[in-house]
Amino acid sequence: MTLLFFPDWTNGLPSDFLILHFFVGAVIFPFNMIHAKARSIDAQNPQEAANGYKNSDNSTYFGYEEIK
Repeated sequence: MTLLFFPDWTNGLPSDFLILHFFVGAVIFPFNMIHAKARSIDAQNPQEAANGYKNSDNSTYFGYEEIK
């Protein structure tokens, strides 16, 4: 099955295989970590999450800013 997606596998480590792992490590893994943290903060503060953190302390940036 791997040879179907990485035909150069028999000639050593293919470059597209390395690019795929770099993409997973550099993009998907950090996105999952940030998304999980944001969901846990929203789960701890469901009322604040419902109104977009408008009543929260302005000294901390949550990523939700009202455009004026």
